[in-house]
Amino acid sequence: DTWKPMGPWIVTDLAPTEFRIIVRHNGSVWEDFSSSNQIWDTATWIHELSKYATLYPGDVLWMGTQGADGDMVPGDTIEVEISGIGILRNYVVAEE
Repeated sequence: DTWKPMGPWIVTDLAPTEFRIIVRHNGSVWEDFSSSNQIWDTATWIHELSKYATLYPGDVLWMGTQGADGDMVPGDTIEVEISGIGILRNYVVAEE
């Protein structure tokens, strides 16, 4: 709760039409899908969201995944790879 890992950079010059997204848990693929398979395209997401929230330049919109999930424990590694952007890798740690 209360976190959304990003970075270390945000790519701003890619057309948001179709990306391949792969989510890995300890090297095993949890999800592998195309953004073109989402319920709405990016423009429609922005249009619908703007009915309920004011959007400003620089806002980042998280559009979700296909819905696969599973248990994670301290020591696990989660990777999200987006074509044309790169891989974001995070490590699961125990709460102190």
